[in-house]
Amino acid sequence: MTMRNFYIKTLPLVTLMLLTNGFSQLPIEVNHPSQILIKRYSALGDIPLEYFGNNSISKIDANNFLSNYENDIIRIHKRDIQLAKMDSSSTNSILKHKIDYLLKGITNDNFNKPKEYFFQSTSDSMSMWLSWKEKILFEPNKSTSEFQYSDEFYLNGFIKNNIFLSSKFSMHRHSGRTIWISDEYNDEWVKYFPTIDMNFWYTNQTSLYIKNSVLDIEIANNPFSWGWSSGRSPIIAANAIPFNRISLYKNIGSLRLEYFHGSLLASSIQNIHLSNIKKEKFIAGHRAQIKINNNLYTSFSELVVYGNRSPEIGYLNPISFYWSQEHNLGDLDNILMAFDISYRIIPGLIVYNTLLIDELSWQDIMSNWWGNKYSYQIGLFFTSSNMSLPDLRLEYNVTRPWTYTHPDFSYAHREKSLGSPYGPSSKVLRLESFYFPTPKIIIESSFEHIIKGAGSGGNILDDYDNRDKEMDWDTDFFLTTKNKISELNTSFNYIFSDLLKIRSTYSIIQTVDPYARNSKNTSEKFILGLDFSW
Repeated sequence: MTMRNFYIKTLPLVTLMLLTNGFSQLPIEVNHPSQILIKRYSALGDIPLEYFGNNSISKIDANNFLSNYENDIIRIHKRDIQLAKMDSSSTNSILKHKIDYLLKGITNDNFNKPKEYFFQSTSDSMSMWLSWKEKILFEPNKSTSEFQYSDEFYLNGFIKNNIFLSSKFSMHRHSGRTIWISDEYNDEWVKYFPTIDMNFWYTNQTSLYIKNSVLDIEIANNPFSWGWSSGRSPIIAANAIPFNRISLYKNIGSLRLEYFHGSLLASSIQNIHLSNIKKEKFIAGHRAQIKINNNLYTSFSELVVYGNRSPEIGYLNPISFYWSQEHNLGDLDNILMAFDISYRIIPGLIVYNTLLIDELSWQDIMSNWWGNKYSYQIGLFFTSSNMSLPDLRLEYNVTRPWTYTHPDFSYAHREKSLGSPYGPSSKVLRLESFYFPTPKIIIESSFEHIIKGAGSGGNILDDYDNRDKEMDWDTDFFLTTKNKISELNTSFNYIFSDLLKIRSTYSIIQTVDPYARNSKNTSEKFILGLDFSW
């Protein structure tokens, strides 16, 4: 029996077995206000510390935790993550009722009533609801009439509290030939229609999460992360491009075990369309997180990126040690290991750090040997018990040259890093803050100062077999030249009514390239937007 036939015959049986005892979660979008509130209460010690490092918190958990607090900030910002609660099959589907709700919802700012979705239907055994969102973005200080429009549909539901499903489909339209307004374009396949002067692209994020007494299973391509950063963990970053995967989860007392096996794209989507060739590339990872006490968590993670063959049996085994497996399979693949720790010093103050190792030689670990490839992050987070005051996150991340790189299997998906977004040969200081000055307003600010190495070893797609071997014992953080980048971003969101939200972002980027004719370059961008969400 071939490997392909083996999977075709056995996977349906495994799926059927798991579906008989399932459960699920409904992941919240990264940087949703309710995620921020959960992290704050986790830092304060009101919610378990593990939620501080979780960037895919479920609607179930968020509603359960936030229902313990009564204030206007929580009531408003958790409104659109509420579960469908009333049976709408006989009343809310009536056209007259829908039109009446639409007209009132545009101006109504009474958030005490239960959330009503575009479509919802509940019963004793299941609940399903459909959300609809329209977004428009434009840059008012430009002498152009270009816009970006997004149509988004969210399907959420659960069956007998056993199977939870979540799916988000988005169609994006950007006028003009160049996509420059969007903050949501991640090199997806895009089609330009000259007759209407518009680009189209589509995205879909899904999660089917099943839970039983033995283990949990998730089939998904939604963002997730390993580590304690809000979006830039060196291990797996929440801001990285999501990939399709099957994950397993198991809690055993104070020990949490995770495993996944996923499929990556070895090149950009545009190149795949042009060449009509898709090379096989896979990723597998497992992680053990230990709760030392209520204030201290530590984890060990192991990951492998491989391809050009069928899925490897050794990497399909969740309890196999990949480092030894990879060496004994011919030393062809890209192995990474990571250690991380988070400590709540006092209520409201958390310190965390992460060390990712891409290569290890015990005798050369303190030298400038080229193979000392690692990424290290240390972070500090502070928040007050007063949710209307701003929080503050400070992160410092350093990544040596050639980290994440490989002759065949770089630690990348669609040619973008899965770990630190700054890539190899970088040092970065980042400040981040969220602020709720009034219950209807949320302000997010961030500042980054980046020192990025240029040339060999600074690009995640570089092949380290082509390195200058004369530099093998003299490989510093910046092999050749380096650029300095300072970036300030501020976003302002105002909830106008039950259905409408106004948002804006301002960013200024200054780049210093000592070898360029104009060594200092500054660019600014100001975007306005309107969200209609039902």
